[in-house]
Amino acid sequence: MKLARPYICIQKYMCMYPLSKGFKRGTIFPELYKPYKKGSYKKCKK
Repeated sequence: MKLARPYICIQKYMCMYPLSKGFKRGTIFPELYKPYKKGSYKKCKK
């Protein structure tokens, strides 16, 4: 019985952030930097 099947997108290497900027953003690859925008998520109802 299969429970899950992984899917991995192939990413193209474009450029890198400087290490100091990458450390602050959590990644050195601009393609992977996707910060949350204020109001772009829904709060859980209790």
